[in-house]
Amino acid sequence: MNFLYDVLGVPFGYVMRLIYSLVQNYGVAIILFTIFSKLLLFPINYKTQKSSAKMQRLNPKLKALRQKYQKDPQKLQEAQMALYQEEGVNPGASCLPMFLQFFLLFGILAVVYKPLTHVLGYSGDVIDNVVNMVIDQFPDIAQKFKGGDLREELYVMEAFRQDPGLFNVAGFDNGEVGAFLDNFKFLGIDLGVTPNIKDVSNFGLWCIPFVSGILQLVMTIYSQVVNKKRNPDQPNMGCMNIMLYGMPIFSIWFAFNVPAGVGFYWACSSLVSLLIQIGLNRYFTPERVEEICEKDNKKNKAKYANGKKSFTQRMMEAQNQVNAANTSLRDADTDSMSKKEKSQYESQRIKEARRRMAEKYGEEYSDDE
Repeated sequence: MNFLYDVLGVPFGYVMRLIYSLVQNYGVAIILFTIFSKLLLFPINYKTQKSSAKMQRLNPKLKALRQKYQKDPQKLQEAQMALYQEEGVNPGASCLPMFLQFFLLFGILAVVYKPLTHVLGYSGDVIDNVVNMVIDQFPDIAQKFKGGDLREELYVMEAFRQDPGLFNVAGFDNGEVGAFLDNFKFLGIDLGVTPNIKDVSNFGLWCIPFVSGILQLVMTIYSQVVNKKRNPDQPNMGCMNIMLYGMPIFSIWFAFNVPAGVGFYWACSSLVSLLIQIGLNRYFTPERVEEICEKDNKKNKAKYANGKKSFTQRMMEAQNQVNAANTSLRDADTDSMSKKEKSQYESQRIKEARRRMAEKYGEEYSDDE
C-alpha cells in the first residue's frame, strides 16, 4: 500500500512544492492544493453524478418492472437489461470513475502526510535516518511510530519542535526545516501541533477537529437528503447509515491524535467537496438530464450503427447464454444421475456456455480456465 503513496505522491508533490514556493505559507498552500486536487477530480465527479442522474431517471420504470416480474427474477433481469439498452444507460458506468478517484486519493494524502518529502524535497534515505534518530532520542514520540506509518514525517516535525539541537543528521538542514515550521501556520494557528481536547487555550487549534467532523457530517446529511428526495422508494440502509454518520465522529477523535495540518486538510477537502456536490446537484435538473439522455442516445446510435455491440448488449447476451445453460440444466433428465454425475454434467454445461461466448467474440478459451 505504501508503494501507491510513494508513486502517486510524486506528481502531486511537485504541485504542492510549486504552490508553497509561491505563497510561503503551508495553510494557504493546503487550501490551494485542495482546490487544485478537486478540480483535477471534477471530470470524474461529473461523470459519476451524470451516471447517477441517468439511473435515477429510470427509477419509475425499474419500479414498474420489479412489480411486474416480482415472481420471476430471470425475466426481471432480462427486462432491466433491455431497459438499460433502450435508454442508453450503463448501470456500471459510475464504478470506474469512483475507482479512479479513490486511486488518486493515495497521491493526495501522501502529500499531506509527508511534507518533508514533497514540500522540502528530502530523499527517502535522509528521512529514514531522521526517523531512526527520533526513535532513539525522543522516547515519548517513539511510541507513536508503527511500521509503515504514513505519519512518520509529522512525528519528526513534532520532535524537531521539542529540541532542534538533537537533529544532527547528514542532509537534514535544520535551518530550512525551522523556517518551514515557522510558515506551517494558518491565521496564526500552528498546524504542526497536535490538538488536545482538554486544552482550549488555543481555541482555533482546538476547533479544527470539530470543524473537520462537522463539515463531513453536513456533507453526509446533504447527500442523504438529496438521495432520499430523488429516490423516495429507496430502502433504509440500516447499518450503512450508522457507518456514514459514525465516520465524522470518528474523524473528530482521529484529528485530536494527529498534527492539526491533517485535520485542516480534511476540513478544506470536505468544504470544497460539499460546494461541488451542491453545484452538480443544481446543474443536473430533470430537464437537463432529459436533454443529456437524448444527446447520448443519438451518439450511441451513431456509434453502434455499424454492428458494434455496446457493453450493455454484451452483458445481455452473456446473461442470455447463462440463462440458456440454466434452462438446459433444468430441462435435462438429471433425476437418475448420481450426485457426482450431476456435478460433472453441470460443469460441462457451464464450460460449453463459456466456450460459445469466447468463440462469439473471437477470444481464446481453455477448459482449464
